[in-house]
Amino acid sequence: MRLPMGATSYVFRYLLGDAANAPPLPDLPRLARTAGLERLQICENARPLELGCAAWTELQRQAGDLGLEISLGCMTLDPDVLGQYLDRTEALGASDLRLVLECEAGTRLSADGIRAFLDRVVPALESRRIRLAIENHFAIPSRTLAEAAGSYPAETVGFCVDVANSLRNFEDWEKVFDLLGDRAVCYHLKDYRIAGSNVGFSVGGAPFGEGQIDARAILRRIFAKTSDPKIYLENWTPSTGDRGKDIATDARWLEKSIANLRNLTRSRHAAATPP
Repeated sequence: MRLPMGATSYVFRYLLGDAANAPPLPDLPRLARTAGLERLQICENARPLELGCAAWTELQRQAGDLGLEISLGCMTLDPDVLGQYLDRTEALGASDLRLVLECEAGTRLSADGIRAFLDRVVPALESRRIRLAIENHFAIPSRTLAEAAGSYPAETVGFCVDVANSLRNFEDWEKVFDLLGDRAVCYHLKDYRIAGSNVGFSVGGAPFGEGQIDARAILRRIFAKTSDPKIYLENWTPSTGDRGKDIATDARWLEKSIANLRNLTRSRHAAATPP
């Protein structure tokens, strides 16, 4: 089975970062398709709330004509803002919404705070039949997310499993999968290189499949759970301060990441096919 190539709008980090110079949001599906993507998760960096619901329905139609599946992602601690994203997810006809329970300043919720938030939004999720995919991010340990979500139906509250975000909490990808994998709705795949000494370490990005993460083991773990996973590539591309150069680096890393993921999944399927 062929895996559709997916990515989040963070693979266009530098293209979208400056709102004054970013392309119009309706151009994003065409840009994604030109880059070789078949799935695009449009996240908060693309400013999705700038488009009304009717515009999202039209964008879904245009993306479908291009052969692109689109969904949404948001970062908010406000149930009312989440409701606006649910409106747009419903307009898209999508079945899930990725959520980061933090704000840009890194404010985070405790397990009790997460449960209080979910108590307010789960009725809307259930009535709309939309599944929340809470992403393990920088400030909240995966163990806290697992503890908080455990009392809600898995078909309503699940996880977006990111293989690298939890390094800040000293949780490697295997620990994240152990804690959140049973409720995985989708996956964010990125790669990195770690440099360190006996007094500290730093993490830098790499195209997927070219860093230190065990990409083959990750894919084995994902495909052991489902034969048709929703996988979205991301990159931690370094900034030089030159927007043009940074946009070009984003594009080059995405091209490499797509090629590497395609080769890894192709070799996996070939190995699994009996002679």
